[in-house]
Amino acid sequence: MSHRVTVINASYSTFPIPGETTWAKSGRFTGTTDIDLTLAGAKQVSLAATRLVGAGKLLDPLRLAHVFVSPRLRAVRTFDLLLPPSSGVVAGKVTYTEDIAEWDYGDYEGLKDQEIRLLRKQKGLDLERRWNIWSDGCEGGE
Repeated sequence: MSHRVTVINASYSTFPIPGETTWAKSGRFTGTTDIDLTLAGAKQVSLAATRLVGAGKLLDPLRLAHVFVSPRLRAVRTFDLLLPPSSGVVAGKVTYTEDIAEWDYGDYEGLKDQEIRLLRKQKGLDLERRWNIWSDGCEGGE
């Protein structure tokens, strides 16, 4: 799963930096539940930061106009690892907002794909075709 950190540079850009969480590792849909990165997830983000962040790189902290971060712990931690205070990002250029919070999986939050498919079949859904999150959405969510 990705964690939303939106950076406004020369153009509007969203950088979903996937860092492992316990739910992502086990294949569970994670949206509104506040789950931190695993140690491995933190290492993944730190490695991405060494490749992506710095003068002349994709994310040049001195050239950022504004950064929007989901308030979820995993997104905040991702941001802190990606662009720590020592990177030069000014605190006034960072906004933590629900407006870019992760997908709302509703009743499917914390479930695995096969669990969702079974639940939907038990409710008489998807009898003619397989469930598709993009066209069918999530009961009780988006």
